[in-house]
Amino acid sequence: MSKLQNFISELQGYKKIAIFGYGVEGKSFHAFAKRYLPEVEIRIVDKAYSSEHENYLDGLAEAELIIKSPGISLHNLGIAYDDYNFTSITELFIKHFGSQIIGVTGTKGKSTLVTLIESMLKNAGKKSLLCGNIGLPPLEIMEQIDDESFVVMELSSHQLHHINYSPHIAIFTNLFAEHLDYYESEDDYYRAKFNIFLHQRENDIFITNLPNQEKFFSQAEVKAKHFYNVHDKELEISYTFDIKQGYIHHASLQILEQLRELLGIDTTAYTKTLREFQTLPHRLEYVGEVGGVSYINDSIATIPEATMEAIKILKDVDTLIVGGYDRGIDYDGLAEFLCESDVANIICFSDTGKQIYEKIEACKHQKHIEYVDDLEESVQKAAQCAKSRVLLSPAASSFNSYKNFMERGEHFRALVTKIKG
Repeated sequence: MSKLQNFISELQGYKKIAIFGYGVEGKSFHAFAKRYLPEVEIRIVDKAYSSEHENYLDGLAEAELIIKSPGISLHNLGIAYDDYNFTSITELFIKHFGSQIIGVTGTKGKSTLVTLIESMLKNAGKKSLLCGNIGLPPLEIMEQIDDESFVVMELSSHQLHHINYSPHIAIFTNLFAEHLDYYESEDDYYRAKFNIFLHQRENDIFITNLPNQEKFFSQAEVKAKHFYNVHDKELEISYTFDIKQGYIHHASLQILEQLRELLGIDTTAYTKTLREFQTLPHRLEYVGEVGGVSYINDSIATIPEATMEAIKILKDVDTLIVGGYDRGIDYDGLAEFLCESDVANIICFSDTGKQIYEKIEACKHQKHIEYVDDLEESVQKAAQCAKSRVLLSPAASSFNSYKNFMERGEHFRALVTKIKG
């Protein structure tokens, strides 16, 4: 029996399955169930799709199995994971296809790295399928998987939370405090991430780039015999990136080189991958030039560490736009970094922008710093004072003003186009 048939057979053993959260993954499972599970009763448990808004959670008790959406925080709903028979598309998929999966998680750098891995595999003549948090639910690629396929899967902490299976090749990019509005604690967020390797077996592979690994997990927790921490790894192949192509972080290149070696991919396919690289939208994305000033969209930077790294990589940022939704993250380190940096102009907006503004004002500095209401006014102010390079790198989520970081980045692009006239 094939892996797909085993996947279907397991679910056919239930009479009633609830889809908890009708977002991208929920809709994907619903389409899958209509095709493969005609005898199983499917119930949607989602406040937006229920006529009984106050009692919509009652639908959970009526199901034998619950497919939980990663976007739903059980902690915020006051529900314990053991209260019901929860699972997820991610858990089921890794359970059945894990031997072919290269899974990537980390606080930042996931999407760029999975895109590079898929490109490298294809350049080496291997069949590679990309899915997960980057946008395509795994159920939509299952029929394309054969015995020779690699499945490259971006995994968020929400997708990894509570799962009991890990991929054959697990990659952990980095780890910083984030999503603290979703989890019970900072440690709960970290432990969710660790599920990418905690359930591996001895013949599996685990690659990470954590300089302070022992701060988070012990060597004894790593089951994979093939364990590589590449933090101190020297790059064998050098490549120079430019502002219009975008940049690959040194830490991501360390991981990519280690994976190349393990998979036996030649340097020709690897260098072709770097040469063809074009940064993903909202990740140090070159938007354009206005009056000799370059504008860079790094809306994906939702934590202070990402903003600091962006400034280090670009080197000649003279104007920074920063601020967004307050999720309880500490901004002392960012304020100190900016005070000591070469960034001359700092335009702060929104909730966290006010915090950053006040922290920088409290230290001795020679910066031109302003606090304004929103992103539009921020771009206008930046255009008035910038001499070389404007960087939008908010160091915060966007949820108080935008649907997500993508919508914020697209608004930034439109505002830059507007000032071009």
